[in-house]
Amino acid sequence: MKFVSLVNVVTLYGLVCAHLWTYQISPPSQIIDGYRKILNHLGLFKATSSIDSTAQQHLTVYTQATTSSDTSPPKFEAWLEIQQNTSFHAILQNINNNGVIVASPSKHDPNYYYQWIRDSAITVRTLISYLEDHFDNDNAKTSHLHNHVANLIELYILNNYRLQRTPNKLGKFTTLAGLAEPKFNVDMTAFNEPWGRPQRDGPGLRAMTIIQYIDYLNRTESQVNHPELQNLKYIYTEIIIPDLQYICRYWNNSGFDLWEEVDSIHFFTSMVQLKALQMGVKWSRYFKDNEEFTTQLLDSFYTLKRHIESDFGFASLGFDHVIESPQLLESGERLGLDIATILAVIYAHENDDKEQQSEDPQSNTVPFNVFNPHVLNSISGLIIDMRQRYPINKNRFGVALGRYPEDVYDGIGTSEGNPWFISTSTASEFIYQFIYNLQSQKSNWVIDNSNRQFFQPLINITGTEYTLVYNSSDFNFLIEKLTAYADSFLDVVRTHTDSQGRMSEQFNKNTGFMQGAKELTWSYSAVWNAIRWRKRALAI
Repeated sequence: MKFVSLVNVVTLYGLVCAHLWTYQISPPSQIIDGYRKILNHLGLFKATSSIDSTAQQHLTVYTQATTSSDTSPPKFEAWLEIQQNTSFHAILQNINNNGVIVASPSKHDPNYYYQWIRDSAITVRTLISYLEDHFDNDNAKTSHLHNHVANLIELYILNNYRLQRTPNKLGKFTTLAGLAEPKFNVDMTAFNEPWGRPQRDGPGLRAMTIIQYIDYLNRTESQVNHPELQNLKYIYTEIIIPDLQYICRYWNNSGFDLWEEVDSIHFFTSMVQLKALQMGVKWSRYFKDNEEFTTQLLDSFYTLKRHIESDFGFASLGFDHVIESPQLLESGERLGLDIATILAVIYAHENDDKEQQSEDPQSNTVPFNVFNPHVLNSISGLIIDMRQRYPINKNRFGVALGRYPEDVYDGIGTSEGNPWFISTSTASEFIYQFIYNLQSQKSNWVIDNSNRQFFQPLINITGTEYTLVYNSSDFNFLIEKLTAYADSFLDVVRTHTDSQGRMSEQFNKNTGFMQGAKELTWSYSAVWNAIRWRKRALAI
């Protein structure tokens, strides 16, 4: 017992006085203060002979580092600009010259040095958003960075043409089965070791991303630059159609979730499949595709939509939030709260306003948008749970979020789940998208028992139903509170990045130190997207 106590004391003392690696941040101040009080009570945290000169020097360095204005994090608004730029260039740093998007440069503990179909598609959506945001700027269009980004996107598309046709553990291209292979080696060869496969969200996300790019080129009257990709019709026929065919064939089959842990039916997978089908219908008509294929896309869309809304059990009776994986609820393993639900919503609905403004608006709408009560209760349920679950969330407005409450993955093995940069940034992005859409529709908003939980931290609500009239003082007050709420999640991210703006996969729920895969590409993408949506929400 004495030995254990001595180890604990030494550990606390070492944490308080340690130098930080450049890749680490200091733990939240309340945790350090608590450790100091313990050591002070034991008579160990004093500038006396009980602390040798080296340790005292360490303490002085630590104190200076945490109080100096030169090393403290930049103020929030300034940080946003710096971090968005840092995140974007960090993404580019993780993309090889042949279009391979490396998930992380980490090669051990853990080894993420692969190209995931999912991560790559999500990352390229960020690059396309960059092009869209800068297209109206003539200087940006002709800039080296703009051209470089466009070239990388086309290399990614060409890369995926080859990956689709690379035989793997799931099968060959001729049967389409191999399209659900989740990851490949960075040298373009198949990853043939045991893994959670198939992962059926990959074809949906890839189709969504590449369709978004050809839509961008079409709207801006731009041309495909890479000679091997030829033109828009070639990209649609040779790369997009196979993924759409895969979805039509396999949407009703189980597969592993985006966290690569559970073989079942998942909300995230079904939603991105549905969105890909919706987008595919539009382009099938545009290219005057085979009428039989267009009909197959529509039939698959409406059947899958019905299953999402009812048959799959994502909105189960007795639960007011979306159930990410109903099978896990039935088995008693999980209650269904998962940031994957929110990721699905923002990926499936982030371009709703653009689609509604098109000459041929889609009648085949995707359900579960940002206003859906089950969706709002999902994000608020995660916030409520993780506010208590993670000690670093004490006295915070916005909180650090992990993947799901029952998570035990610590970035290397299994022990305890932690907050993720992806999850925390996604909360911000979701709220900014909510603000943007609420302002865009220019109509009243009703808070009632179905969505009250989401708004309780923001506004005092009395009665069973409360209507906020558009542009009224109450309505505008809610917008201000929502903006501050969304900002507070990004401020959590700010607290846990290092001084260079670098981000790993996770940060420890007790100390706040980053852990897991370093320089995670998806983390940078998530933060960049959130800051982008902040700008859009404030500009409307």
